Amino acid sequence: MVAAFAQMREGNDPIKPNDNLNYAANFLYMLTEKEPEPLEARIFDACLMLHAEHTMNASTFSAMVTSSTLTDPYAVVASAVGTLAGPLHGGANEEVLLMFKEIGSLENVRPYIDKCIANKQKIMGFGHRVYKVKDPRAKILQQLAERLFELTGYDDYYEMALEVEKVVTDRLGHKGIYANVYFYSGLVYRKLGIKPDLFTPMFAISRVAGWLAHWKEQLAVNRIFRPTQVYVGERNISYIPIEEREQL
Repeated sequence: MVAAFAQMREGNDPIKPNDNLNYAANFLYMLTEKEPEPLEARIFDACLMLHAEHTMNASTFSAMVTSSTLTDPYAVVASAVGTLAGPLHGGANEEVLLMFKEIGSLENVRPYIDKCIANKQKIMGFGHRVYKVKDPRAKILQQLAERLFELTGYDDYYEMALEVEKVVTDRLGHKGIYANVYFYSGLVYRKLGIKPDLFTPMFAISRVAGWLAHWKEQLAVNRIFRPTQVYVGERNISYIPIEEREQL
């Protein structure tokens, strides 16, 4: 679906899959109409595994809440995709590339990061709700990026990425803020010919199997999600007729 969309929005017909290729290689082929190098297909396959379901994140929770209503799996996936679309969840790798573009050069890295820290701005591609060390997936993605660059040539942003990671680690590592899975994945996807606005759909491709696994488990012991709320507002307030209330 994602590869077909990428072709159709350019005015092209979808490319039929090649039955001689595996899942990862087929996606790249259907996206570019070019059979990928074996290493490219292997690296993309590893990316799909690294981005697979990962603890009780926001999109998985959305999927489970929707599952608990006993709706169909299409609605379950749609709700998870809707959550993943938020820039704080699935869009960080695209934001990382935009950050590199904004920084512009190696000389600007430290001033840029210092300004972000001083203004308490989020630095995209860093920090994780679970990991307080460098995300193990980020380590693997960095290794994959190196292998891919050796095959296809280095990305212009890679040296900048290394410098950004060094500066952020020096400044914020003591707070448990390190590179996460998003930081290097955008560089890998870009080298594979995947456009930045498809980065989040790559995440969704990786996670559909996990979302549906949660859906099936939820059905086995289902109980509808119904969180409660605690009211912390004012109490014992006198009723004021509508006509006497202040007009906003």
